[in-house]
Amino acid sequence: MPNLPFLVSTYARNIIMFGNERFTPRNDFKGVPESYRPGVKSYAARNYDYDELDRALDKGWISRQEFDDIIALKTEADPRH
Repeated sequence: MPNLPFLVSTYARNIIMFGNERFTPRNDFKGVPESYRPGVKSYAARNYDYDELDRALDKGWISRQEFDDIIALKTEADPRH
């Protein structure tokens, strides 16, 4: 079954902006389904700037590896600040 775009954006927002979800099961969160994780990381790279990603990392909402994975997906066209 294909991933639903509205869930990709919702998962990204809930992880990066609000911290009420995690990529993987931890901190009493169930994590997003594994099939959605690449799409959510890609969406986060395209739609969130470095400050927002840094904040999510500082708050523990994303791990260092997840942060690095998202940053590696950023292009020149993606938000910087």
